[in-house]
Amino acid sequence: MSSDKTPPRYSKWLEYVFDRPVTQSGWYFDSEDTDFDADEIELTALVTHTLENCGSDLAAYSEAQINHGLQYIFDGSCSQVAGALMSDNVPIELRLQAVSAIKFLYRDCFSLRCAPVLGHIGESGANSLNYICYMLWDVSPLSYWERTASPDKEVFYNAVVDVLEDALNSTNPACVESALHGLGHILSSHIGRVPQVISAYQKRNLLASSQLKLYAQSASVGRVL
Repeated sequence: MSSDKTPPRYSKWLEYVFDRPVTQSGWYFDSEDTDFDADEIELTALVTHTLENCGSDLAAYSEAQINHGLQYIFDGSCSQVAGALMSDNVPIELRLQAVSAIKFLYRDCFSLRCAPVLGHIGESGANSLNYICYMLWDVSPLSYWERTASPDKEVFYNAVVDVLEDALNSTNPACVESALHGLGHILSSHIGRVPQVISAYQKRNLLASSQLKLYAQSASVGRVL
């Protein structure tokens, strides 16, 4: 369930992360000051609220601005924000809410704003947002909980798989591809429900494109690009 309470510095956060000129390398590599001054609990709350309200609150930003902003949030080479979502210093319920909020990112942003093309075969027509949609689970540490000392790794893996299972229902093939991409990566370190989720997708999508069928098969054995 989404939260209704807006973090006190939410407007400042949105401006800091998304209201930036678009550059080739990304603002976080062009600036010496790339750390939003907040502790891990506040960062987790800010990310969660952003994702839960991405359909409305990111509407004013371009696909390129959103792409860079999401890279800042999720890519560990751009910031330490994603690390906060995995930190044991943050209560587990807040971290789980943040992971679950990625469902809104797929439903209310990626599904509507990404071009319906596939990244792993380099289909033409992609826009700037397609990059982070396709690469989200490559650049984000959230698909690999082995690097943490948390005793609740199984809980978090399941939370991520829930997100990806939900994204497999998208009508936008870019979102389906992203979800399969993530499931394929998780399979290398955590089998869990991944085979069943991919198999269920394959059975109910017999009319999917040949490219997605092949990609689902690759994901089922952990071979994704």
